[in-house]
Amino acid sequence: MKKITCILDAILCLLSALLCLGTKFLFHACAPKEDGSWMACHWAEQTVFGLGITLLILSILTFVFKDGKTKSGVQISMTVISALTLCIPNHLIKLCMMPDMRCHSVMKPSVMIISILLAVFAVISGICHRKEESAL
Repeated sequence: MKKITCILDAILCLLSALLCLGTKFLFHACAPKEDGSWMACHWAEQTVFGLGITLLILSILTFVFKDGKTKSGVQISMTVISALTLCIPNHLIKLCMMPDMRCHSVMKPSVMIISILLAVFAVISGICHRKEESAL
């Protein structure tokens, strides 16, 4: 069972890193306007990046903590933050008005997929950590 939880924790770490780095380099929001100002989608990108950093730190903490209950608590918080991240693009922070813009066609679906995967793996990992703890 310990090997499975290590693999799940590594997956969470990789997905969190993908959310951080992907938001900045792969599936970022729209570029600045010609006058240098930013559209609303830029702030959605910034928020997702910040939440991604938080998720990355929490996923690293699962390797630091040894207690299964503590790891489960970290996984619960990761689930909640992942759900919040899912709601950022176009729900909590509006994106551009035109649906064919990069923020709608690239950033939003990418953030949604990674956030859902993070939440699912965090729940599974939390359950495995609890089972591992109760088996001891």
